[in-house]
Amino acid sequence: MKTEQSYFKQIREQMDLTQVELAERMGVVRGSYVNLESGKTNVVTESALKFCRATGVSLLEVIQACYPQYCGSILKEDAQFKTRLKETVDEYERRLSLKNDEICHLKEKFSLLKETSDAQQKLLRFYEQPSSKND
Repeated sequence: MKTEQSYFKQIREQMDLTQVELAERMGVVRGSYVNLESGKTNVVTESALKFCRATGVSLLEVIQACYPQYCGSILKEDAQFKTRLKETVDEYERRLSLKNDEICHLKEKFSLLKETSDAQQKLLRFYEQPSSKND
């Protein structure tokens, strides 16, 4: 497949690596890498994954370059997933905001109740003290 060959070779050359050097990075023999670069090896194989690890290129990028006919559906599914994920995050942020508002309201109530309790305690102590009469 011409796309595969040019894609893998292009990445290797961008990294200024020889086939031997990239094969070593991948942990395979040169022949295995040559088969990947020349299109003799199926892209979605262990060698392809090793290529991704060795070069930092994502497997999705490799698939897009080597199998463009499938990219439309992959990208559409990815976009749908991202949309659902964003909706979920937005909903949790909305709920979190409501809970934070509720917590603030409860803190204010607690503060008022504490002030009321403190005032009541002072009044009780005042009324419980023996009156000092100087008759």
